[in-house]
Formats: sequence, structure tokens, C-alpha cells
Amino acid sequence: MEKHSERQKEITIKDVARRAGVAVSTVSRVLNDLDKVSEKTRRKVRAAVEELGYVQNQLAVSMVTGQTKTIMMIVPDFTNDFNGAVIQGAESYLKENGYTILVSSSADFEEADYEALRQRFSRMVDGILAVPSPSDIFNYRSWGKPAVLIDCWRPENDYYTVEIDNARGAYLLTQEMIQKGHRRIAFVGGIPKISLGGQRIAGFLRAMEDYQIPVEDCLMKPGVHFQETGVRGMEELLSLPPALRPTGVIAVNNLTCIGCMETLLRHHLTAGRDISLAGFDDHPAARYTAPGITVISRPSIEMGREGARILLRLLQGKKTEPRRLIMEISLLCRGSVQTLPR
Repeated sequence: MEKHSERQKEITIKDVARRAGVAVSTVSRVLNDLDKVSEKTRRKVRAAVEELGYVQNQLAVSMVTGQTKTIMMIVPDFTNDFNGAVIQGAESYLKENGYTILVSSSADFEEADYEALRQRFSRMVDGILAVPSPSDIFNYRSWGKPAVLIDCWRPENDYYTVEIDNARGAYLLTQEMIQKGHRRIAFVGGIPKISLGGQRIAGFLRAMEDYQIPVEDCLMKPGVHFQETGVRGMEELLSLPPALRPTGVIAVNNLTCIGCMETLLRHHLTAGRDISLAGFDDHPAARYTAPGITVISRPSIEMGREGARILLRLLQGKKTEPRRLIMEISLLCRGSVQTLPR
């Protein structure tokens, strides 16, 4: 009867201390992984916790340690496969290390929306992971917490970042088309000199310059990194007179590439036969369409894990180098880039 009533009541830290035969402060040190506790005592406390089924009060824990074990992650939207992969990687690493993740989309965010999010959650989280959109100008330092940015570089603010070499990726795609005989190459999406889209445009222009191929204004279709940009850009390119029309198109990211594919489908055209197409990120549409789309592949899930790993090191006060982590990319050649006759 006594055991039954003990199970019915809420188990407290005092119950654990009584069962283990130690002070409450000792139980607290063990549960919060603090020092000055012998291994024998730790085992006794852990055994008592398991026997009693004790669950820590996270609010009380945060008051003791100053940590909530919660991370806020902000991504541009939930429609992009890349963002989902980054969230997956970050969440898996944080979960392995005892952290919970809160995720918010910054789609259509105004400054007031961002400020409302900060005011509501800044005291509830230990740090910030963010995948900023190209137009994102939010100051993540305003949270007063360590922040790591993924797929974005803001040198003027000196953030820790996880990136790829975007310019090199665009260079490789452009070089692939040039080496297969293309000279009229269009670039769809991206905003010059802004974030990763600007870096990719710069890589495209550098490749064209290195191969001494002129770039015509009518073949540059800048825009935000969404499907609508690809739809509109490809539509405008196909409406050019035949002599001005490109033989190959490079899309700035996966959503823009899908938009380009949508327009080709509507015009009953096939990538790799009627016009060549290449882009970034090995998304499902690139893998399973026929022919497959040539892309720059990057380790999206690992980028999320690395961002989370760096953030936890910052929270632990550990030295973290380099400040900019550049991850490897690879060119996946498929049938969407055709070889033109010399």
C-alpha cells in the first residue's frame, strides 16, 4: 500500500535524495552534470532516479543552470527541400545532446513580426540558428544569445556561418555548359551583390569571362529565390527571338529550377533536348525527372548538424574555428545539359 501511494504522488528531488541517501544539492549536481561528485555517488543517484521514475522540472533546471536547453531556428519558408534538410540535421544533433528545437518561418516577415518573435521567445531559448533569406536584414544579435547562420554570410556583422563556395558552384555549372558547346547561356534568379545569389551570379560571370564569352543583358533574369522567378524568367527567355534565345539556362537554386521546369513543361519542351538546364541542390524533381537535371549537390543535412554543433560549442564557451565553415560541393552531371555540335 505504501509503494502504491508513493507511485501515485509526484516524485520530487527530495524523494530521489532520500532514496539515494545523499543531500538534495548532490542530486542537483548529478542531474545537471556539475562537478564535485564521485562516480559512485552519480551511479546511486541515477539508480534512484530510474527506480522512482523522477522527471526533472525543466523550469527549475533552467533557473539553476541559466539554460533552457532550447534552440530557436528561423528559416525563410517550409516549402524548400533545402530548409527541411537543414532543420533535420540541426534537430538530430540537438536531440542527441539533450536540446529541443523551436522552428519558425520568416516568410513575409516584416520588422514588427521579427521583433514580436524575439520578444516572445528570447528568454525561452539559449541560442539562434538561422537560414536567412536573400532579403533578410534582421539583426540576430538583438536576441542577446549566440547565433549561427547557415547558407548565408554577413561579413560586416562577423557571425559564425556554415556555407558552401557558391561562386565556385556556379562556375562549375557554367563551365560544364561551355565545355559542351554552349555560348548563349542564361542565368535565372539571384540578386547581384547580395548574399549567396549574388555570389552565384559572380561565379557565372567569372566563368563566362574566363572563356571570353560575352554576357548579354537579355539573358540575365535576376529575382528572389522562389518558383515564380523561374517561371517568369524561363517564359521571358523563350519569348526572345530565336537568334537571341539561350541554348542553356542556369537556375540560382532548386525552387527557381523547378519554376523553369514548369514553364518548359507548359510549352511541351524537354530539358536536355530543346534547351539545356542546370541548377543547385539535388532535389527530388532533379533526380526523378527524365532526363535528370545537372546540379551542384551540397551536404544539406550535414550543414544543419554543423550549424548546431558550432552553436553548442559557443554555448559551452569553447573556442570554435573557423568562423566561416565552407563545406564541400560536387557537380552531378545528368542528361539535362546536351552536347552541341562544334
